[in-house]
Amino acid sequence: MKIRTSILAIAALATAAGGTTALADDADGVRALVAEMIADAESRSSLLQSGGTAGHDGHFFLSSADGNFTLKMSGQSQTRYTANFNDEVAPRDDSVFGFSLPRTMLRWEGQIYGEFGYAIQGYFSPAGGGFMLEDAYVHTDIGDGMTLYWGQGRTGFMTEDALYEQDSLAVDRSVVDAVFGQGRSQGIALAQQQDEWSWEVAFTDGFRSANSDFGASPADFALTARVDFKAAGSWDQFRDFTSARGSEYGAKLGGAIHFQDGPDTPASSGTKQLAYTIDGMAEGDGWNCFIAFVGTDTEVNGGASSTDFGWLVQGGVFVSDDWELFGRFDMVSPDSNRANNDDFSTITLGANYYMHGQAAKLSFDLCWYLNETDNNDLVNGTAAGFGSALGSSLGLLPSAEKDMVAIRAQFQLLF
Repeated sequence: MKIRTSILAIAALATAAGGTTALADDADGVRALVAEMIADAESRSSLLQSGGTAGHDGHFFLSSADGNFTLKMSGQSQTRYTANFNDEVAPRDDSVFGFSLPRTMLRWEGQIYGEFGYAIQGYFSPAGGGFMLEDAYVHTDIGDGMTLYWGQGRTGFMTEDALYEQDSLAVDRSVVDAVFGQGRSQGIALAQQQDEWSWEVAFTDGFRSANSDFGASPADFALTARVDFKAAGSWDQFRDFTSARGSEYGAKLGGAIHFQDGPDTPASSGTKQLAYTIDGMAEGDGWNCFIAFVGTDTEVNGGASSTDFGWLVQGGVFVSDDWELFGRFDMVSPDSNRANNDDFSTITLGANYYMHGQAAKLSFDLCWYLNETDNNDLVNGTAAGFGSALGSSLGLLPSAEKDMVAIRAQFQLLF
């Protein structure tokens, strides 16, 4: 063994350097030291030969010999340049340009004892660089193809929101998703995927309840249920919105319903929300399309009720093996009883250049925001229980003027 031979050689040199007198005076001590070093080396060598593996299969990983203990490490980096053209963006009197890092993400996932899977994911905030926890859940197979999840993560309510940001067709998700998207929740979920059907039910603290402490969540309880029917293709095809040349035809239709009851506090006034959505996806040999509708009925205890809607349609086509052109139209329609209830529509046109699939991708798009943000309470974030579309992520800024234009360019790297 090379390690053993090396240690003996080092011990011999050390002995020679100390002289023969030292050897005679402390022969037992030298032999004890050498024996200890050999035992330690053989122990470490045994660990190296235990069959554990490490490598890269699309992600960096570590695994025990039997595969019952695994750790997969991955990450994402997005560097984006945004140019927003609007002369009435307060407090500035001119257009806004600049770089941002919207998604710098790290993820660890794997399994323990071959029985429990886990995932932990977080990202560095583009504003300040603070690390924010996103996913933190455990899952296990309970039989009949059913999987039980518990912790923090996304429910399957809206397809666009449930897919990872890296898999968006455009540079970023739509305004509809920013307003109605479920975000991450804390709770438990049960899911099953069959040949043609897939379903999920979840009991949570409500939409956008990530990182909330006990008693501080947006709902006392929330229930979510989703069902998808796959008419053609494989389920793996629907993990992103694109479809490269040579891909098989695939199509699915799905819908979901969600109800949450807010705590009776001054902040929420016992707000109840019923949300529902339906969407369809189809893709084939170098083309893709997706359409979705979402609605929310909001009932404020002692206040007015509102019914709000959003919908979008998008599609893409490859014009070469690496270049994809895409387009999207989406609209957010507030209830007429809201103070600012004008529709807000967005046209997005762009292109993707796939150097190594989603792992290394250049994206370019133009977002034409047709309406004023000030005239839509859902988009500008003043409506309770919804997300705000304003901010650097979408390139949309508050404005009392219509026809704002944002041009975005982004490089994405997954590792």
